[in-house]
Amino acid sequence: MTFSKSDFWRAFIAGELIAFLALPIFKNLGLFGLFTGYGDFIFYSLIGLWLFFLPWAAGSGLYAVYFLSIPKRPIFYRVGKYGIVGLLNSFLTLGILNFLIIVSGINRGLIFDFFVVISFWGGVTNAFFWNKFWIFDSKKTEEIKKEYISFFAVTGATTLINVFLMHILVNVVGAPFSLDLKVWVNISSLFLIPISFFGNFFGYKIFVF
Repeated sequence: MTFSKSDFWRAFIAGELIAFLALPIFKNLGLFGLFTGYGDFIFYSLIGLWLFFLPWAAGSGLYAVYFLSIPKRPIFYRVGKYGIVGLLNSFLTLGILNFLIIVSGINRGLIFDFFVVISFWGGVTNAFFWNKFWIFDSKKTEEIKKEYISFFAVTGATTLINVFLMHILVNVVGAPFSLDLKVWVNISSLFLIPISFFGNFFGYKIFVF
């Protein structure tokens, strides 16, 4: 297992996508309002720096993981790649979810649960191709439908757990300390990331690829 230019640029692209997908999340959380008062130049300069810095950080960070883990612990390098893709999928899922909240104004109830399912569907399809062709380096395409079904089953199992827990946190427990519900939705999603991260990684490795 070696670090190639292809690995760097894939990490770079993933980082750039994360940077873009974070923007609707920042908007929904009202973070843009913290900087708009300083003028358009400062505001757009900060966005530009964010979009410039994150992809380079992703590529360089992956190389650092490779340098520290190879040759004694090569599994950590694969976990490093999975971590970048995991962040991308998390931001893609959250980006879709926050976009639907912004468009509809709905952030709880059964329709919100439906939004969670839609955001999951977008994330799992994206995750399948990144995991198959980059993380687990599976080049075979003749069994891609079977792999996708297995991939979907593993991801679906962890996602059902996450949807249930998200429903409990948002619709039953509710936002604590008078916290804005939109903020609580995103905090709740962050709490559930470790379940998806470890459950999916070992599930993909054992049952899919």
